[in-house]
Amino acid sequence: GENEIDYVLFATVPSKDSITIKPHPDEVDDVCWVTQAKLLEMFADKDLLFSPWFRIIANRWMISSSGATAEKGGWWDDLDRTMNTHDFCDYESIHRFDPPEEHLGGGGDATAMFGEGK
Repeated sequence: GENEIDYVLFATVPSKDSITIKPHPDEVDDVCWVTQAKLLEMFADKDLLFSPWFRIIANRWMISSSGATAEKGGWWDDLDRTMNTHDFCDYESIHRFDPPEEHLGGGGDATAMFGEGK
C-alpha cells in the first residue's frame, strides 16, 4: 500500500496568462486549464491517465455531481465560498481509498484493499 498526503491548490487569477506554473517535473507531467465539463470528458477518455489520487479527489470533493459533496456542492461549484471560507476544510479526517481501476494490476499487481476501486 501507499500512504500519501495530497494537497489541492486553488488560485483565482484574472487570466491564465497572469500566473506562471512551474511544477516539479518528477511530480507533474502536464498542466492545463479546463472547465468542469472538459475535465469530466477527459476522465472518460481511456487514453488519458491521471494521478489516481487526483481523479478520486476531483470526483469526491471538487465536483458536486457525484461524491461526498453532492449535498453541499463541490469546491469548484462555488469558488467564492471555497476561497473565502473554511466550509470545505477538513484538518481532522484521514481518507482511505483504493486507486481507480486503470491503476490496478500492472507490474506491481496492485489490488483493491478497501473495496473502492472506482
